Amino acid sequence: MSLSAVPESVGQARRFVAEVLGDTDRTATAQLLISEACTNSVKHSDSRHGGSFTLTLFDCGSSLRCEVIDAGGPTVPARRQGTELRDHGHGIVLIEALAARSGYHTDESGRLHTWFELT
Repeated sequence: MSLSAVPESVGQARRFVAEVLGDTDRTATAQLLISEACTNSVKHSDSRHGGSFTLTLFDCGSSLRCEVIDAGGPTVPARRQGTELRDHGHGIVLIEALAARSGYHTDESGRLHTWFELT
């Protein structure tokens, strides 16, 4: 699914995940982590300048692989450092904590692929 890189698309991505997965034991976790990955695309990637991002879900049998692909940018997904309290910047921490596996890579065209797997 391709979505405009605007904040409203994050909710659309969550609804898409619910429609595809239905009522399963991993739907809520998938929605939360997709929301975090899509928000990163909307806020931090070059897609935010009138572009889009792509959300894909892959049924891998015993796991679900979720991937968000955007235009990339000057930074890559990383844990925020420091101990100060804040109400944002926890997306990568959540993905790392709740997913069985996660990561990212940049393809030859510079697009960033952020992915995670739920078992």
